[in-house]
This record gives sequence, structure tokens and C-alpha cells, in this order.
Amino acid sequence: MTLQTFLTQASTYDTVPVVKRYYVDQSTPIQMFTKLQERAAYILESRDEQSLWSKHSFIGIDPTLQIKQGKDDFQIMDMNDERLSSQETLEEAFQYVKATRNLLPHTSDLPFSGGGVGYMAYEAAYQLDRVRTVQDHRQDKPLYHFVFCDVLLAYHHQTGDLDVIHYVDAQNKSNLEELYEQAIRDMDVLVKEMMSTQSSSPLLTDMEGGVEEEFNTFESNYEKAAFLRDVERIQEWIKAGDIFQAVLSQRFSKQTNVGGLELYRSLRMINPSPYMFYIRLDGTEIIGSSPEKLVEVQQNGIEIHPIAGTRPRGKTVEEDRALGEDLLADEKERAEHHMLVDLARNDVGRVASFGSVHTPVLLELAMFSHVMHLISKVRGTLSSDHTSFDALNAGFPAGTVSGAPKIRAMEILNELEPTSRGIYAGAICYIGYNDQIDSCIAIRTMTLEQGTVSVQAGAGIVADSVPENEWQETRNKAMGLVRAIIHAEKQTIEGSNSYV
Repeated sequence: MTLQTFLTQASTYDTVPVVKRYYVDQSTPIQMFTKLQERAAYILESRDEQSLWSKHSFIGIDPTLQIKQGKDDFQIMDMNDERLSSQETLEEAFQYVKATRNLLPHTSDLPFSGGGVGYMAYEAAYQLDRVRTVQDHRQDKPLYHFVFCDVLLAYHHQTGDLDVIHYVDAQNKSNLEELYEQAIRDMDVLVKEMMSTQSSSPLLTDMEGGVEEEFNTFESNYEKAAFLRDVERIQEWIKAGDIFQAVLSQRFSKQTNVGGLELYRSLRMINPSPYMFYIRLDGTEIIGSSPEKLVEVQQNGIEIHPIAGTRPRGKTVEEDRALGEDLLADEKERAEHHMLVDLARNDVGRVASFGSVHTPVLLELAMFSHVMHLISKVRGTLSSDHTSFDALNAGFPAGTVSGAPKIRAMEILNELEPTSRGIYAGAICYIGYNDQIDSCIAIRTMTLEQGTVSVQAGAGIVADSVPENEWQETRNKAMGLVRAIIHAEKQTIEGSNSYV
């Protein structure tokens, strides 16, 4: 960006993006984050060759504003929790941030070039869908929490280029040239700091010992007998015609001495997925590798990816193939998947133009590090009388983590599950200054708070479910994250000094 471009834009806007590109082929996003972790709020990545995200990693530094929602309203705050304003909806809060800053969004081919990054807790759906709740699982965490950073690093994996996008406060119109030059100096210093001697040490890749035995060191929020009993209770509701399916989950927790960055490094190596993220918000660290898109809105196109149907990965190529063929032929899994595709089509249809909803991918086998799934893709075109926020709300929460019909399934789960879900089964998302949204379901996600790391996983219960199998499925789905936690802990215990 030239000085003249900045001066022209700053004559109209009070917050203007200054962008400079650097060549940093000898650095990795993890090294950059490690060097800047005192200033960094999040890193977003993808380990999926089919995803647009896999071309980029995004690091947000210098957080300046945040949006939180409690019981009544959405509060816009600075990073010291000083309240600046309150709004009734998430969309109004985002528009307030843009309007009060008089902000010009950066225009580029990047899927994300600045905005809010954070989460929607699962229980936020109780307000959106007017779910009748039996248990009041109150929690001290916001139902929504998004953070806005003044500086975004966008790393291009194929070229080694790094775009630094610095949103500059240009309210002082008498000093615009100096503001521009200072922003350029700050970005140069930032990149020089990142390119100095790197502090990330290699990870050990071997994993000795059985993970199943280590799994027993985690404490569940569900007694096994209670979980099996609740599977049977859900089946009674199914037989009575209340629902077709509900996704019952359990949480596994333990004390740990490793930090969030160590856990993220281990997770991205052991359990790579289309959506990788490490977000730090008010003492809560969110580390995840979700395989499943919730809702994406780009250029008025809406997309949802239902995932349902699971098998563990085989130990050999032949076993892997046999398990995949078995999953594709399993009538129970196929029926459950079709039901959730129909639910996704309904969610998209609530905000899409008439006749635009279609399913370009149906019942495709997808392989992940520890499990395989059946996936589909549902697409539509956002109608002119709906916004991207409407699309996000329409698809939240996903039917794949609640059930069908969605609202009644959520009511039953609220009655049965012993604790609130919190971030689990909610959404991790970015909402750009240009109102473009991408989000994933908060599964294969762990939280770290005050030395306690927690992982949660669910199983879809249908009429012919076998309770013991559903219990084991929750463990299979949690296994990749449990393995990552144990891997990180073993390196620390063994004194490998892999993390600094």
C-alpha cells in the first residue's frame, strides 16, 4: 500500500488497513506465534489439502476490543473489560464496532482479512431457538466471546509470503503521513522480531505406551452406568415419537502441567483437521482440530458440511479399507446421515433463495487421523432479505451434535446431561469486517483453564443403538485429543525440552 492510497482512504475513514508483504520462507506460523505469544490472541490454520484455509495461516496480535454476551445483552468492551456499549444482538454489536471505528475493511483474495474471532457456546442456542430447559446449567463464561485485533498476520503456505494487515487509527487527520510511516516502521520491527532466532524446539514424534491405559487417568462427568441408562431413555423418547435421534456426550478432564501452545503443537501434529485453532480469551485457552464446518458464508454462498457415521481407523491399509466399506454399507449409519443432511438442507433453506439449496456431495467417506466419517455438503444462495448472521444462527447448533428434530433433542439432552456443554458443540468462528463468516463445530476441541484440560465427545443415539457401543464411540472420538494431551505431557515429563 502506498502513502497516497492511505491518505485517500483516511480522508473518508477513521480506521484504515495498512498492508505490507514480506518474504519469510524460513519461518513457520508456529514459530511466528511463539515469538509473538505475549501479543498474540489466536492462530487459525488448516491441515486439509481440499480446504481454501490450507493455503493460509492467520495470527491475530494486539487485541483491542471484545464482544461478550451474558444473559441479557452483548457488551462491547476494551481489553480491560471496560464497557463501551451494549447491543441486543451479535449482529448489532459487530455493526457497532465497525460504525464507531468508521472502519474500512481490507479487500483481498484472503478468506479472512480482519474482524472478530471467537466462539458461540452451545447454550447460546437456548435463546436463539427458545429451547425449554429443565436444568439451569449456569456458567460464569460468556455465551459469546469474540476478540478484535489491530494486526493480522496472513501467511501464504505455497509462496512463503506474509501479509501484515495493520488497522491504523486515523482519526487525527492532521498527522496522517506520520501515522502511515509509523505503521510501516512498526510492521518492519514486528517481522524482524519474528525472524530473529527461533524459539520453537522440535517435537518428538514417537508415542510409546498404550493410550487406552492413559485414558483412565481422565475423569468423566458421566458414570458409565448413568450414560448407558440415558441411552436407553433416549430410545424410549424415540419409540414414543418425540425425536429420531439425540447426540449424548460426556466430558473427560484431568489436571495437566503443560500449556496451551504445547497442547496445540502436539494436536496439530497428531490430529490434523480442516479447522485448527488456538484461541486465548480471559484465561480460557481453546485448542481444537475440528473436522466439521458449521456454516460458511462467502460472496452470498452458504455451505454446511454434515458429518455423521464413524469408524476407527484401521491399523493396516487392508483393515482401513474394510472398515470404510463396512461404514458405507451400514444402513443404520446411512439412515442417520440422511436424516442430518435433511436437517442441514432445512437450515440452509431458512435463509436461502428459493430453489438454490442443493447437495453436491452426499455420503462421501473422509479419513482423519484416528477415525473415518461419512460427510456431505449442502449449499445455497443467501436471500436478499437475510444476512450472514441470519445464516449462522439458522445453522446453529449443528444437528450432528444435537439431534433431530433439533429443538426437542436439545430439550432432552438438557434434561439428561449432568453439566453444561459450554464451548463443546458450539461454534468456533471468524466474522470478517466484510460480514463474511466461516465457522466450525466445536468438536475435537479441548479447553484449558487453571491447569485443567477438558475434552468432550458425543454419540448419535437412534432406535437400534447399542448402549455399550455408543459409550465406546464417545471414547473413540475423544481419542485423538487424549493422545495429543498425553504426548505433550510425556515430552515435558521426559525433559525433552521440546517446548520453550
